[in-house]
Amino acid sequence: MLIGALAGAAALAGCGSGEHARYADNLGPGYVELDHLNYQIQISRELNPYSDEDGPYLAGFSASERQLPPTEEWFGISLQVYNWSNSARTPTSRFYITNTLGQQFDPIANPAPNPFSYVPVSIPAGKQLPTITSDAFAGWTQGEFLVFKIPYTSLPDRPFVLHIVNPSNGSDQAQIELDV
Repeated sequence: MLIGALAGAAALAGCGSGEHARYADNLGPGYVELDHLNYQIQISRELNPYSDEDGPYLAGFSASERQLPPTEEWFGISLQVYNWSNSARTPTSRFYITNTLGQQFDPIANPAPNPFSYVPVSIPAGKQLPTITSDAFAGWTQGEFLVFKIPYTSLPDRPFVLHIVNPSNGSDQAQIELDV
């Protein structure tokens, strides 16, 4: 049992890594702390731009931008950011995904952000992104979306890992293994 407990602790330690990032155990699984902010993944999954459920997450992209080559897939990550500090803080805009082969995928900037798009704005002390009165929080994921284009050939090479890069120190980052 001791060996199993040590293996489990080692696995959890890898969920939130980075020199100054720490796993935010007091908030539960899926949270990491970076630069005095807590990030939590609400959900991550492939997106269908033609479905009523997923279409709004891609609003703002032109019809031609929404057309993917047959070799790619839309992928979305819904997240929340909490500011438990005593002063306003701005979350990072620097994220990327890696797969088990080390391939890196960057989020696609929405040319006309919609109410569900992740937009890193200043979060007052004790508040969160998205705000609890926003359309994004009222949605079923209760988070704002990062949108990626992922090659189909990379989908079997999961789990994906989301890298959250500290805006003031690029070598400092937290990582969260995604649930797909």
